[in-house]
Amino acid sequence: MNKYSYYTTTFAAILSTTTMANASSLAISLANDDAGIFQPTLNTLYGHQAADRDDYSSGLFLGYSHDLNDASQLSFHIAQDIYSPSGANKRKPEAVKGDRAFSAFLHTGLEWNSLATNWLRYRFGTDIGVIGPDAGGKEVQNRAHQIIGAEKYPAWQDQIENRYGYAAKGMVSLTPSVDILGINVGLYPEVSAVGGNLFQYFGYGATVALGNDKTFNSDNGFGLLARRGLMHSQKEGLIYKVLLALSVGKLIKTIRYRGKRCKQKWKRWTLTKPWMNIASVLPSAILPSHFRFL
Repeated sequence: MNKYSYYTTTFAAILSTTTMANASSLAISLANDDAGIFQPTLNTLYGHQAADRDDYSSGLFLGYSHDLNDASQLSFHIAQDIYSPSGANKRKPEAVKGDRAFSAFLHTGLEWNSLATNWLRYRFGTDIGVIGPDAGGKEVQNRAHQIIGAEKYPAWQDQIENRYGYAAKGMVSLTPSVDILGINVGLYPEVSAVGGNLFQYFGYGATVALGNDKTFNSDNGFGLLARRGLMHSQKEGLIYKVLLALSVGKLIKTIRYRGKRCKQKWKRWTLTKPWMNIASVLPSAILPSHFRFL
């Protein structure tokens, strides 16, 4: 069983003028792993080279969530995730056998997030969407790279063909914590899985978080479910946390290994590279109008 791990540290802060049951919020997320003219500075800061970045390239996310009660939340989202070949393979004119082809996943879905008890949290959700040219990845990435001064990649001509599909996903996490000198300290082990006709994953890990709100601390959103997920809290004013997360993942199946020209050669869907690459710093904030940037 091929396993891969990643480490990440993050600081997150929440600022809201009101916190109440049955509140609604709007989540907006923009992510890109190529900083263009700023990349050399980031490489020095984080101690890595641009070619070391893995398959995840960029993402756009817009989500609306509504608190059903003090412990449960329902969310709707529209998102686009873009994936690239690893390392220098992304600069070659065609997809490389044994590596990912360029692809994008345009999808929408629902997610249920619940703090079932003081020590248990779970998430369940579903996505439907398309992988392939209809997802618009080439156009979005080329435009974004033009804005930030990053390079364009010719191998988009070899992206995988259109395939429509679905995914069902879930995560269960234990949420034990203790208050020490007014700071909530928690350890949150979790298991997560995603299944469907486009890809299948399984993963597990743990997060350590320190902050001033127990509920926000436990809503880590790591593992195989998007970390731009949901937040509950009845606490007013500034809400913050600092966390350290470790996850190990197993990719069971994905269509992202099939280039348009190479699809007949890659009949085995196996993992040769880590399934996810996470930035070292992931800031987030809730504004008074309940807009969230993650």
